[in-house]
This record gives sequence, C-alpha cells and structure tokens, in this order.
Amino acid sequence: MKLRPLFAALAIGATGLTTGTAHAQGADPCSVYTCMAGLSGSGAPGGAACTAPIATFHAIQVWSPHFNSSATAAARRRFLMKCPGAQEPTNLVILNAIIAEWGYSP
Repeated sequence: MKLRPLFAALAIGATGLTTGTAHAQGADPCSVYTCMAGLSGSGAPGGAACTAPIATFHAIQVWSPHFNSSATAAARRRFLMKCPGAQEPTNLVILNAIIAEWGYSP
C-alpha cells in the first residue's frame, strides 16, 4: 500500500472518531440530568432510553495526564448546569447528589 492512500485512510478514520466524540458531547443536558437523577434514586429509572445520556455523562472526563477526579466532577457539573431546570433550588440538591455519587469516578 502506498503512503498517500494510507494517510488518507487514517485521516478519514480519525475524523470519524472525532465526530463520534463530538456527537456524544452534544447530548441534551436536561435528558442527562433526568436520567442521572433516576440512577441516583431521585426519580424514575429511564430504562433503555437512558443508556446514551448516562454514557454521555460518564464520557465527560478530565485527564492531566492522569484521571483528575475533581476537574471531572466540575466539568460534569458545568454540563448539567446547562439544563435550565437544574438551576432551581430543589433540583440543585439533586444535582449535588448526582455529583457526589457519580461525579468523581471515571
């Protein structure tokens, strides 16, 4: 195989991987909040419909160069705070519970 087609194939593959990661980060923060609340016991479990939103939450990770649990928890909190309803006082309690239980783990 010649180098030019090999590099082209690698570039296309890398683009596909990047697009997949960007898509995961593009999930609706309100659906992630709702599913994580159900997972934390503060709502009804969402079943199969919550698989992708929960995966989106866990995909938010900060590595510098090792896993940074406090920065990960802060990034996950910022993402969930993009949901307007998460900023209500009652829902902030649930958000804090989500972060306390799930925010610091990879």
